[in-house]
Amino acid sequence: MRKISLEKDLFQPIIIFMMVFGYFQLSSGFRRTAYSSSVTFFVFLSYFLVSAFFFYLLGKFFEKKTDFFSYLITFSYSLFPTLVWFMANFIFYILVPPPRTVSFLGKGFSIFFTAFSLSLLLWKLILFYLSIRFSSKAQFYRIVYFIFLFFCWFIPLSVGLYQIKMFRIPFI
Repeated sequence: MRKISLEKDLFQPIIIFMMVFGYFQLSSGFRRTAYSSSVTFFVFLSYFLVSAFFFYLLGKFFEKKTDFFSYLITFSYSLFPTLVWFMANFIFYILVPPPRTVSFLGKGFSIFFTAFSLSLLLWKLILFYLSIRFSSKAQFYRIVYFIFLFFCWFIPLSVGLYQIKMFRIPFI
């Protein structure tokens, strides 16, 4: 992630965003949603850019040596665990559609899926922390403060997007 934070090639995030758009297109064909995949992708992209800009401003305020493209590139790479989880969830939705039973196999799948989800969440949190760490060049306690400030607006916005049925789970 340290090396990625020094990159200046914006083609890499574009490829990752195209993969995310592809997921939105694919999943909208199988599940009925209140919004089109293009609208959902636009909201996701706006959410993503606002998040990157939020951390950029915090880093600029405290360190003065930050680069917005560093945040953009590292945060786009931190989308990989999210993309893997959503794609796996989509595949499981097709292969093992709900409702799942309370049988031995049903419980085994639930345990597997929970462990799989937690491992991807841990991977996501590590990449999120490293993205902020190497883009802002800040120390641990300052990064924890940044993340706390981020969650102060991220959680209410996520709840709002849930209420209007845009996202059940934020794709960030």
